[in-house]
Amino acid sequence: MTADPVNSTHDVAAAWGGRSAFAIVDLDALAANIGAIRDCVGADVQVMAVVKGNGYGHGAVPIARTAIDAGAAALGVATVDEGAQLRRAGIETPILVFGAVGRHERHQAIGHRLGLVVTNEAFARALAADAASSLAKELVPVHVKIDTGMRRFGATPADVPGLVRTIASLEKLRLDGVMTHLACADAEDPAMVTEQVAIFDRCLAELERAGLPVPTQHLANSAATLRFPAFHRNVVRVGIAMYGLVPDASIPLPAPMRPVLTVHGRVVRVFDLSPQDLVGYGGTYRSAGDERAALVPIGYADGYRRGLSSQGWMSLQGQRAEVIGRVSMDQTVVRVPAGLTIEAGEQVVIAGDGTPATGVAPTLDDLAALAGTIGYEMATGLALRLPKLYVRDGKLVAIADLHGYRELM
Repeated sequence: MTADPVNSTHDVAAAWGGRSAFAIVDLDALAANIGAIRDCVGADVQVMAVVKGNGYGHGAVPIARTAIDAGAAALGVATVDEGAQLRRAGIETPILVFGAVGRHERHQAIGHRLGLVVTNEAFARALAADAASSLAKELVPVHVKIDTGMRRFGATPADVPGLVRTIASLEKLRLDGVMTHLACADAEDPAMVTEQVAIFDRCLAELERAGLPVPTQHLANSAATLRFPAFHRNVVRVGIAMYGLVPDASIPLPAPMRPVLTVHGRVVRVFDLSPQDLVGYGGTYRSAGDERAALVPIGYADGYRRGLSSQGWMSLQGQRAEVIGRVSMDQTVVRVPAGLTIEAGEQVVIAGDGTPATGVAPTLDDLAALAGTIGYEMATGLALRLPKLYVRDGKLVAIADLHGYRELM
């Protein structure tokens, strides 16, 4: 597959000469989504693009680069290795590691100039000692995380003043911000959010009274960014919405935001079913009459979940082709809509972006609902063996697959 100019993601799908199941990541859609988020929060609020989990399954490096070009001021990851990957790719933008960091990871984090979340004084002192022993020239940027109700990772409110004082006393550390994480920002009842923010603000007020300045505060995830403008503060941490997927079915994305990733394929076999024929493992589908079926080479080893068996559908020539029988590890069978003439090689849209360009295909959010999960899990569950084609300005610019990640232009 060459990087010859093409006119659209549809043309990329038609021209692709690799495996007959693949994903397309529309980098222009990502940039537009970030632009919409920036419009939502205003010029005084920075956007931290969350690219943990391999960019929510979309590919961390190309997603991070596009996000930065679109105006993201910082990146968020979950682990030191994720941050190191971005640094090795030449990304110099501030990167904050959200998760707990083990003692064996601290030197790597310092060496890659990663921001770290601090939740207790022992960690702060150990981190400062490691920074001193590494002869690092730059101060280690740290953010104090307050557990205001998530009950997962963070300092207790009572410990925050002492922790901030300790950080201020350590020459190798620099306090860049204070943060919390909202547990129920996507819930219909805002009571839990209001309670958490009240605890957070009381901590900030106590720090102010103690003469301990807080340079930056951030607490809004995607759901809070979309629902609660008053909680944007200095920075919003946007993950799932950036990818055009909803934080919750009750929280629609504003126009023109749309899914960044679509999944495509080609039919590899077309065959007839006689009345009462059984399809797939366990014979869970029995044909009601004479039917036509098509085999699509995608399965749960690619991230097309087994829970979509006899529930999902794909778009064939713009019409709905129902999944029949069980989704296998590598293959899925769909019923060819009545009156449709297709052959092996026919394009199929497995997961679309909700626009006419992808026909009646379900989005990843739709598939998640059918499988009893959430769009986050559907996106991050896409396997490495499913090639990802990166498109910008209608042109194929990079590929990620089992051969690695390579840029074409």
